[in-house]
Amino acid sequence: MAFTIVLLEPQIPPNTGNIARLCAATGTTLHIVGKLGFELSDKTLKRAGLDYWKHVNWTYFENLEQYIANLPIENCHFLTTKTDTVYFKVDYKPEDYLIFGSETTGINEAILKAHWHRTRTIPMKNKSEGVRSINLSTAVGIVLFEAIRQQAV
Repeated sequence: MAFTIVLLEPQIPPNTGNIARLCAATGTTLHIVGKLGFELSDKTLKRAGLDYWKHVNWTYFENLEQYIANLPIENCHFLTTKTDTVYFKVDYKPEDYLIFGSETTGINEAILKAHWHRTRTIPMKNKSEGVRSINLSTAVGIVLFEAIRQQAV
């Protein structure tokens, strides 16, 4: 089984397209969940994903609450800037879900609070100086490749 990247309510089509490309290149499953800031047929989404979409095992889930309720929480990692648990200090298994929130709002506070022990962060040197976060597709790449690296050891 492969890792699953989960995008909760993504808002920027090129980010989702770039992440789809990453999923195609790594054999990673992609779940797109909830209210989107674009149409799945958006040409910028397709342009960013190039012609790789046919190589992506992806599914769109409309209902965010239902999707979260059906997840195997013990296999989930919720990425957020609001925790102190660093992403590279946890162990990943191929059946894990790497869950990322919207570019504009992150993961809903209620979801984070309900699963706080499963939250992870990417440390940022200038966070205290107003650098709130890094680009979503960059964050997905960082965490996914750490998870893949752990499997190769």
